[in-house]
Amino acid sequence: MKKTSVTSILKGTLAAASALFIYALPLGCFIALTLLVVSMEEGSDNLTALTVPLTESTVLLSQGVPFTFGTIRMAIIPLMLTVLLIALIAQCLAKAGPKADVWLSGLLVWVLLNQFCIRFTNLQIHDDAMTIAGKSALVWLLGAALAVIRSGPAVGKLRGLWCKLIPQAARSIMVVAAVVAGGVIALMLLIGLVTVIVWAVNGNAAMVRIFDLINMRTGSRALTSIAYLAWLPNLMVWAISWIAGAGFTVGDLGTFTLWIGQSSKLPPLPLFGILPQSVTDANTRMMLQMCIPAACALVAFAAMLFGPLAIRVAKQADRDEGRRLIFLMVRHALMLCGAAMIILLLSWGAFCVSNGSLGKRHLAGIGVDVVTSMRMVGLGIRQGFITAWLVTSAITALVYALRRLLMSAKKEKEDSSPESDESDSEKISLQTTAREENDDSKSSNQEGTGLGLS
Repeated sequence: MKKTSVTSILKGTLAAASALFIYALPLGCFIALTLLVVSMEEGSDNLTALTVPLTESTVLLSQGVPFTFGTIRMAIIPLMLTVLLIALIAQCLAKAGPKADVWLSGLLVWVLLNQFCIRFTNLQIHDDAMTIAGKSALVWLLGAALAVIRSGPAVGKLRGLWCKLIPQAARSIMVVAAVVAGGVIALMLLIGLVTVIVWAVNGNAAMVRIFDLINMRTGSRALTSIAYLAWLPNLMVWAISWIAGAGFTVGDLGTFTLWIGQSSKLPPLPLFGILPQSVTDANTRMMLQMCIPAACALVAFAAMLFGPLAIRVAKQADRDEGRRLIFLMVRHALMLCGAAMIILLLSWGAFCVSNGSLGKRHLAGIGVDVVTSMRMVGLGIRQGFITAWLVTSAITALVYALRRLLMSAKKEKEDSSPESDESDSEKISLQTTAREENDDSKSSNQEGTGLGLS
C-alpha cells in the first residue's frame, strides 16, 4: 500500500472521529447540565446516570434514528442538530482534503462509530443495524457533498465540465432558476421563523401554565426552552404549511390550521403551549395566505429586472428588438418553471423530514400532510410567479409600444415640418437664381462676341 493511501485513510479516520467527538461533547455537556439541574430541583439522584446513553441516542436521533426515553417515543428529527452535524462533517472533510479515498475511509469509520453508539446505549432503539448504517451513511454523504461545494479545485472541475456540456443559454436559465429558488426558500424560511416567534409570544401564557402544571422550576424551564431550539426548523416548516393554508396535526389529538385550532388531551409538554389558535379575521387570514405568493413575486421581479436575464429595452424600437424581448420573456417563463420545480422538490424533502411521532397510538403522526401541503405551497408559488411574469410582460410590452409610437410620431413630425418645406423652397430658389445667372452670363457673352465680329 502506498504511503499516500495510508495517509488518506488516516485523514478520513481522523475526520470522522473528530466530527463525532466535536458534535457529541457539547451535546453531552448540555444534556448532563440539564439532567443535573432537573435532578437538583426535583430531588432525584439517578437522572445524571442517563447522560451517556441519552447523548448517544440523541446523536442517533439527529440522523433519523428513533428511540424511547421513559414513556416517550422520540421519532421527530431535531433538524437544527442535523444541519449542524452535516456542516461539521463538511468542515472536517474540508480540512482533511478533497480526495475520494479520504471521504470513503471516513464514511466507513463514521458508520462503525454509529454502530458502537447502538451497542453501548441502554435505551430502546427502534431501527435495526442496517437501517442505522444507511441513515448515518446518508448524513456523511450530505456532509461530503457540502465539502465538495466548498472545495475550490473540485468546484473548478465541475464548473469546467458544466460549461463544456451545457450551452450558454441553458446555463443562464438554470443558474437564474436556482438563484430564484434559493431566494424564495430563504424568504419562506424567514416567514416561518417570524410565524414561530409570533406563536411563542401569543402562547407564552399557555406555556407558563404547563410549566406550573408539571411543577417545573426556573432552571429546568430555561434549559428545556433552550433544548426546544433543536426542533425550531421543524416548527418553521410546520408554520410554512400553516401559512399556506394546509396546517399540521399532532396525532389525532390536535389539528391546527388558519381556520381550526383545537386540541384535546395533549400530553403536558411545554412546547405544545405555543401551538397556534385559529385566525378569526378573514382579512388577516387572506394577508397570511398571500405571504408565500408575495415572496415568490418579489424574487421573480428581482430576477427579471436584474442579472443576466434582465429586461433592457433598446433606444430604437425595431422588429429585431421586439423579437428579442419576446424571446427573453419565453426564457423568463422557462426560468420560473425551473425555479418552481426546485422549490417544490426542496419543500417535499423538508415536509417529509420534519414529520415524526411521539407514540404509537394517538401521537403516532405529528407534522404536516405532505400531499396537502405541497398542493397549497405549489398554489402560492404558481400565483406569485404567474403574477410577476404577467405584470413584467405587460409593462415591457407597454414601454416598447409607447417608445415605438413616440418614435413614429417624431419621424412624421420631422417629415411634415414647415421648416423642411422652407429649406426645400430656399434650395429651389437658390438653384433657380444660379441658373438665371448662368443664362444671363451666357447671353452677355454671346452679345459681346457678335459685336466684336461686326
